[in-house]
Amino acid sequence: MTVFRARQVRALRIAIASGVAAALVLPIGIATALNQLLDSRAATAVSESGVTIPDTPAALIAGLGEGGQLTHLFVAILAADGVGGTVVLLPIGAATETTQPTDAGAATPAPRRLADVYAKEGLAGLASEVQGLLDVSFVAVGALARVELINLFAPLGGVDVLLDREVVTVAVDGTETKLADVGSASHPIDRVVDILLARRGNETESLRFSRHREVWNGIVKRTGAGLEIPPEVDTTPAGLANATNFMRRVFGGALQVWQLSAAPVLDKSLNPRRSDLYSLDRAEVVMVFASVAPSALAGGDVALTVMIDSPFNDPIVSRAAVATLLEAGIGVGVMREISAQEADATVIAADPEVQDALTALLAGGLGAIQAQEWATSVTGIDASITLGTDFANLVRNGGK
Repeated sequence: MTVFRARQVRALRIAIASGVAAALVLPIGIATALNQLLDSRAATAVSESGVTIPDTPAALIAGLGEGGQLTHLFVAILAADGVGGTVVLLPIGAATETTQPTDAGAATPAPRRLADVYAKEGLAGLASEVQGLLDVSFVAVGALARVELINLFAPLGGVDVLLDREVVTVAVDGTETKLADVGSASHPIDRVVDILLARRGNETESLRFSRHREVWNGIVKRTGAGLEIPPEVDTTPAGLANATNFMRRVFGGALQVWQLSAAPVLDKSLNPRRSDLYSLDRAEVVMVFASVAPSALAGGDVALTVMIDSPFNDPIVSRAAVATLLEAGIGVGVMREISAQEADATVIAADPEVQDALTALLAGGLGAIQAQEWATSVTGIDASITLGTDFANLVRNGGK
């Protein structure tokens, strides 16, 4: 990673954390460049000559550890060409959008941890909460225990994992087992799964999340250009409804991973029990899923939905644009990093009425605006917005 790219990562971490110092580590990608995720095959497949958003189905996968507890959680997205894709890691301590009384007769309801939702309501309850939290629909939902995860990852043979602290797991009976030391080592698949599912008493998820990132870094490298898809895998659309089958397709091509940032919820009114609870960054969530899973976005209650094109290959600028649009009550359905000549003004391509409405809602939030006719519309998208250097410079100078 170059010095400039490292600075971008640090700046994005600060922007997404919104001033909370203890935010979790941010994104990870295929190898060296943060923008590889945003420059995904899914969103870039939408072109001005096309009329539909490519099919990018998503699956929710829950990893179960000792005692059937939810220990690991991710969303897998299948690439538009039917193999390969993206894995987005979620904290099991993420705060739900829905609230419940914290105690019998409590006056102020509070959000719950996703892990607690699974413990009380099972996989269906978990899927419902995650779908609401991310505004993403799932074609498959699965809960995979240790043996099932080992079988899923078995074709990898082994994975190199770099750890910043030793990994110790605690069994239901309280027995501690050391799984790995600090440093880089190659591990067989059963040990890789154990590292992924490991939990101990007072260990916060912010500490566990770092090793989740490193395990998936190793999986991405081991997958390479893709694993051979076994002949028994159902490659028809119906086969996507099975979570394991879905993941076989994802491993069949190039894989990339993004770890959603999360900040500890310290507000006592929102977290009265001071549990290991985390909030996600809404703008980052939309940026990621609009980039890699545009067809899976459920969409919100908004009057207008747009496609954002950015010629800057800069996720900091992209996230700031998404945040600006969301604050203005405008939905984002597609996010693309494109190769194009940069221009000073942000260009809005749409029907005149939509152009006027967007310009009024944005109130200068994306810098100088230039209106342009949109020759070919995309189904479900009201306008195309191409970011300009006026806005990019404002973001880079700390104005957004």
